[in-house]
Amino acid sequence: MGVFPIKNIILGDGTPRICVPIIGRSEEEILMQSEEIAKEADRLRESGVREAPVVDLIEFRADYYDNVCNQTMLTDLLKQLREQHKDRLILFTFRSEEEGGELRHDRAGSMLDDICSWAMVSGYIDLLDVEFLSGNYRVVRTATKAKDLGVGVVMSYHNFEETPHNPTLENILWDMEQLGGDILKIAVTPKTQFDVDRIMEMIGELKKGTLEQPVSRPFVLISMTDQGQRSRTEGAKQGSAFTFGTVGGQSAAGQIGLEALAKALSE
Repeated sequence: MGVFPIKNIILGDGTPRICVPIIGRSEEEILMQSEEIAKEADRLRESGVREAPVVDLIEFRADYYDNVCNQTMLTDLLKQLREQHKDRLILFTFRSEEEGGELRHDRAGSMLDDICSWAMVSGYIDLLDVEFLSGNYRVVRTATKAKDLGVGVVMSYHNFEETPHNPTLENILWDMEQLGGDILKIAVTPKTQFDVDRIMEMIGELKKGTLEQPVSRPFVLISMTDQGQRSRTEGAKQGSAFTFGTVGGQSAAGQIGLEALAKALSE
């Protein structure tokens, strides 16, 4: 398993990192959530719940933001988020409707490339989520631009119907790496406990490099819903580069509250 150093953090170094999403619609709501996250992280750190920083990454879910199509407003909002989280990584995510996003109007969808570009050139984000299924040309073009601007690429694949067979997941991971992913993220839906077991086993194989098509990038593997919660705790301990906790609302089924997650990762 490889590592990806960015800013003051090395993703994939064996330290389970915590990412907290922000899913507000207005600037006021987003900044309020952001402040709540910072305060809760400070409280948990002071309580000694974890030796490592409690929150390492902030995910700004831009698909929720009502004014995402306004470059000036988006850039100003990112600047304020950076000021609130100087020592944390900021992951910019514009999730499509097909992969569980909150896109609500055609204009935002047609402006996706522009919106991601605005975020990258702002200088206020560290990581950009790029959906693996958005088309190879778009993926490579976006990943190349991100690297030119010093922004890391979280290549993502989500499946809300099932957990595909292992060879399919292995092929996706391998393709993600070839297309320029710095961190390879897969989130799938279990139908049975066996599906969760398969994800946990794959995490172990990825860490050891024993897959038939091994990859050399850090990875995040998640089995969603409450049934797959142990992939968010044990999976992070066993090799996933980061996992998602919540302060307030969830951005995906099965996410765990920040305090409970921090305690679980410290056990």
